[in-house]
Amino acid sequence: MTVAPPGDPGSTSALGGALRTQAGRLADLVVDLEAAARRGARTPRPGHDDPAVDPTRHERDLLTRAATELDRVGGLLQSWTTTAVEAAARMRALEPALARFDLVVDGRLVVERAGPSRVEPAERLAERERLQELLNRVTAVRSRELARLRRELEQSGTTLAALSARARSGT
Repeated sequence: MTVAPPGDPGSTSALGGALRTQAGRLADLVVDLEAAARRGARTPRPGHDDPAVDPTRHERDLLTRAATELDRVGGLLQSWTTTAVEAAARMRALEPALARFDLVVDGRLVVERAGPSRVEPAERLAERERLQELLNRVTAVRSRELARLRRELEQSGTTLAALSARARSGT
């Protein structure tokens, strides 16, 4: 069967988990910066009676947005992993019927295995149509989820690039 895309679901899930872990670390930095800003705001600037200006507001905003985006992307990758594993399990569930009726999956099609078959032609055709419908459902779910993942990752790339530009420009 050649329905599964290249890639390793375990590695995809691990990458998603690593992104979510890093998002948590960035969120911790935001908390640390907030605590430092509160301490600094209570202490008047030398020679002034007014509290110090919070110099970390911009950085905290950037860190918060980056952490949120990394967590979102990590969650998307882990969700995709679930979809890929479920699709693979559904494909494995088709294998006994495929073998019993001398059928194979070629790309996204259920086709007759090469060579002679002892299976009644009408029965084989009916089973081929039934298995094709099941295969179509599996591939449709995977295709929809993969398209959604691509759209979300493109959007995330744009968001992270904008955050990076803001960080470099100081705005």
